[in-house]
Amino acid sequence: MSGSYIYSSKQKHSKRTKSEDRISKLPESLISCILSFLPTKDAVRTSVLSKTWVYRWTTITKLDINDNLFFSRKKRSRGKQNFVNFVYRALLLTTASSFSLVLVHNQDLTLFNIWISNILIKGVKNLRIVTHFEMSFPAQATHFLFESLYLEELVLNMVSCAIRVKTWVYFGYLKLLKLSGVIFTYDSLSDFNLRLPALKVFETTNCSWLKAKRVILKVPLLESVVIVEDNSSSYATNNCAVEFSASHLKDFTYRGYDYRSNFFKLLDPSSACNASLTITVNPCEKKNNTMIESRVFVLLKQFREMKCLKFGGLQYLEKTSVANLPLFGMLSYLDLGFVTGDVLLGLLLKSPVLRTLAFEGISKFDVVLLNSAAVPECLTSTLQVVKFGSLNGFEHELCVAKFVMENALMLERMSFSIVYWQMKSKVIEEFKEKLFSYKKAFSCAIIEFS
Repeated sequence: MSGSYIYSSKQKHSKRTKSEDRISKLPESLISCILSFLPTKDAVRTSVLSKTWVYRWTTITKLDINDNLFFSRKKRSRGKQNFVNFVYRALLLTTASSFSLVLVHNQDLTLFNIWISNILIKGVKNLRIVTHFEMSFPAQATHFLFESLYLEELVLNMVSCAIRVKTWVYFGYLKLLKLSGVIFTYDSLSDFNLRLPALKVFETTNCSWLKAKRVILKVPLLESVVIVEDNSSSYATNNCAVEFSASHLKDFTYRGYDYRSNFFKLLDPSSACNASLTITVNPCEKKNNTMIESRVFVLLKQFREMKCLKFGGLQYLEKTSVANLPLFGMLSYLDLGFVTGDVLLGLLLKSPVLRTLAFEGISKFDVVLLNSAAVPECLTSTLQVVKFGSLNGFEHELCVAKFVMENALMLERMSFSIVYWQMKSKVIEEFKEKLFSYKKAFSCAIIEFS
């Protein structure tokens, strides 16, 4: 028995050695690349698979550190010290070009200062910081951040973080900037200038610019903008004007849920030619509608040459506001949420070359309006696809569908999405019968219900 046991142990040792030999034959660059895709703690653990891998983790190009991986209920204080030691070791032994730091537990700001300053001194290109607690960005880390010459991507995803800055910021190579929960503060009331000559993506969520008269972004290569202002946050803002000096805009998204939103302006409206604009507004109270409208329609007027518009929250807006909008001579795709009938008709009159119209539903409609309404030019010349969403079979929905069928000369497809509680009701069957009985302006089109 003992001889058999000794033979088995040798056999296992032999197999393990062969496995190590196969691993060691992998190209070093490939090993480092694979380890770089893992959280840094797992990369260190993986290095024990082979004797030749023991220090291989120090060659990784991406540091991904999350303090929550070091904490447990039983060893909370010990976990904090283990995490601090691990960060110091990782910063000392690696020269990564990408650094991601996630802090779930409140950390000493002195340590945070040292870590961020250290990684920026090494010329990191991609920096991502995520915190789950309120904090102020330390002065030393702020200095190194805004003096960095190598950053290409910067992501700050904070709960609420105050950053004191100068009246201007310059990043020569930054291509992507994503900020969340950041509050920029200044010593005096003035303009805030961001010069970002290489920036292509700009995203902010619940960010504010205290004491800023204007925020001017000089971003000639900017392609995509996403701005979210969520009423659920407690951040403060002074409703300043945010101005974009850009030339290549492709997408602009704004989601505002509060009357405290900022004004947004394109210094050169022609930069948005053929761009896509997405707007979602949802004011908390009826009294806030006027202020929401002023901000939204200032933005809309900047995009008079846009090609695609997605607009949610139109049920809060008034017909008179739509009448003051410019003509959207390039608009070919219009996607709306719930909309009142008069606002829908007003937008169609402003879109002479529209090809596709989609909306979630008609919230209310004055049927008499259709009898005297002018037929929009797009219905008689360009409109090809109409998508009705959330169909209940109401009379005003039928009137709108009838108006389209009797005037859309170029229509190719009209679809209806029935709400699930009406799927097999008599109301929908009657809706279909009446719809198919109306005269049709088009020669051939697909009409479908789903």
